[in-house]
Amino acid sequence: MTHKYALPEPKGIETAPEDGTVIELARVWIGPGEPSILVRPAFEDPKAMGEMLAELCWHFSLAYEQQGAGKAADIRERLKEGWASGHANGEAELLRRAGQQ
Repeated sequence: MTHKYALPEPKGIETAPEDGTVIELARVWIGPGEPSILVRPAFEDPKAMGEMLAELCWHFSLAYEQQGAGKAADIRERLKEGWASGHANGEAELLRRAGQQ
């Protein structure tokens, strides 16, 4: 059963080869509390995943623009700001946990 808020599979996935050339990288659900995240580290070099995250950022900025939230370039800057503050929060949490040990 598919959840009513699940995204549809992209065109062609149903008929894509099952030889590892096409794979799902992540599923992210947001709800009350923490997000639910499943990931597959599919690239040998983590830099490639960073490049994939940048591509995702571009897609989000275009989607927000299509919803009328502003210009894609401005939205990308806000996404970058969120990336930076998210990293700062994560680093602070790691330091807090290290201090408790």
